Amino acid sequence: MLRRHVTGATKPSASEILDRLEVWGQKLGLEATGSLLDVLGRPQRRVPTVLVAGTNGKGSTSAALASILSAAGFRCGLYTSPHLEHIEERLRIDGVAIPETELGHRLRQVLDAAGETPPTYFESLTAAAWLHFAHHRVDAAVFEVGLGGRLDATNVSDPLLSVITQVARDHAPQLGWTLTSIAGEKAGVMRPGRTCLTWPGRPEVERELRRCAAVCGAHLVDASAGAVFERRPEAGCLSLTTPTAQYGFRAPLAGGHQLTNLALAVRAAEEFCTVAGRNLDPEAARHGLEAVHWPGRLEWVDVEAHGVSRRVLFDAAHNPAGAAALRHYLEETGLRFDLLYGSLAEKHPEQCLPRLAEKADRIVLTDFDRPRAAAPETLVPLLPAGRAAVNGDAAEALERCLADPSSPAHALVVTGSLYLVGEVRRALRRRHKVPTAARDLVTGFQR
Repeated sequence: MLRRHVTGATKPSASEILDRLEVWGQKLGLEATGSLLDVLGRPQRRVPTVLVAGTNGKGSTSAALASILSAAGFRCGLYTSPHLEHIEERLRIDGVAIPETELGHRLRQVLDAAGETPPTYFESLTAAAWLHFAHHRVDAAVFEVGLGGRLDATNVSDPLLSVITQVARDHAPQLGWTLTSIAGEKAGVMRPGRTCLTWPGRPEVERELRRCAAVCGAHLVDASAGAVFERRPEAGCLSLTTPTAQYGFRAPLAGGHQLTNLALAVRAAEEFCTVAGRNLDPEAARHGLEAVHWPGRLEWVDVEAHGVSRRVLFDAAHNPAGAAALRHYLEETGLRFDLLYGSLAEKHPEQCLPRLAEKADRIVLTDFDRPRAAAPETLVPLLPAGRAAVNGDAAEALERCLADPSSPAHALVVTGSLYLVGEVRRALRRRHKVPTAARDLVTGFQR
């Protein structure tokens, strides 16, 4: 029935197709995606792949790695999730998003192959990504894992290289309630005889990753070994020394926590180049790193609103570890700020909101268009009485914050969920013409 509706004479858009698939929910496991790709001619086998797993930082690391590889001369695909504003953002080649019409075509190919058993939303997009990258004959593709690793649809590939970023508590019902169990799920992206790059974390995480690597025969590499960062204030740039080279560049992403992600990306690019039989040129790495733009993650936007110049900071900070990183950045910069906050109910707002609200001058709690969003009224008791106002319409809440700030000089921080950030970002553009839509941004080096 679904296949008939999306492959008939009337061709629905990519968004319409995915809206219909969303009713099938989320499903972990590799069998359905593997069978679907078999029917499609196994496009994943024609795409040299890097898998990037982790809890926080995997999107930024993936974007930086793809940009470096593009600058180093590889035609590079990038697959990330979730999207910020438009579905097309998830599939990029050399930083440029797939056109909506082409995404629709790829999704119709996927559903034709699926027959009467429709794939899930994520399975469909993942299969479409491999079709897209194989069709355009990319030299490399960086796939951000969606959930966990072991049973994620992206893991049907045979990656040349794997990367595991910070591991923290998130998605406990699917991945387990301990860091050890979560790390074990992430370790599912390792492959026998191939390298998996990680960065030091909690002791129980490191122990589990080492255990998993030993069991499957992967070569686990601590990317921090021999890696040294130096700041060069006089040049306004950073220096990263690895065991094989030295790289100088201007940091493209705000926040001290991004240095780890950038270092992982550089080490992964070095490893990929080695597998390809070449060395990573430090100048190419510089061009690639400096071209990275990753909207919605410590993203500053300047706006003229209600006759006043304001600065808006967008950051997802969707779990306790992300909230801690955002708070550290706000403290490090000494910002005075108002806070516009909304969260998914299962993302532990009781841990995130108080941590972020403590230093805020004014707080507005809001809602956004996701079925699992926490009602803002339920967030009020997490703060001292009278500390926060409630406005359930995100666009109205934004205008309230812009029109009536605690001080025009104070920044407005929009955070709590990537879905909220995307919704507010769109509302800001409709009313004030900024920022550029995420799908229209080139997120990395454009060859």
